[in-house]
Amino acid sequence: MALVRKHPAAAPAPVQGDPREALEGATAAERREAAHRLAADPDAVDPLADRLAREADKSVREAILLALGRIGTEAAVERLFDLLGSEDVWLRNAAIETLAEMDAAVIGALDRALSDPDSDRRIFAVNILVSLRHPAAADYARRALAEDDHVNVVAASIDVLAEIGTPEMIPEIEAAAARFPDAPFLTYAARAASRRIA
Repeated sequence: MALVRKHPAAAPAPVQGDPREALEGATAAERREAAHRLAADPDAVDPLADRLAREADKSVREAILLALGRIGTEAAVERLFDLLGSEDVWLRNAAIETLAEMDAAVIGALDRALSDPDSDRRIFAVNILVSLRHPAAADYARRALAEDDHVNVVAASIDVLAEIGTPEMIPEIEAAAARFPDAPFLTYAARAASRRIA
């Protein structure tokens, strides 16, 4: 009896169609695959961010955040900064982590974020600085330290400089704490930060 030669199984066909449409697909797998494909499309920031605001599946949310981070444009940064005011703690923290990984791409948006009327958003922006691998990170923390009139923003700036500051910044840290004589915790934080970077 002649042997029947078995042909190797064909590779699965690539996903076809518009990934923007698939981003609204019925299954998490469809939406996750669409997010991966859109990571190479700088014009996909808004569809990705819009879907992220409605997405319930964690794996899809992670894929969308990864895509926005890989796109890395100013538009992507702005949409991620919008999430800093989210009431969804997981989403807010994930946005901070994504922004921190974007390094230089996020610097341009910090000017606006550090001037945001919402003090919570300013605090979130300051907190990004500690993870930001950029030479200007400390300068942005110093700016908030000197200019912000909200005690919690200044406290966050001191915490950042305790991690990335240098000894010559100690007088600025002490001066910032002195601006809030009714906040003894800030004096303590300033002393601790100064000891750490001395």
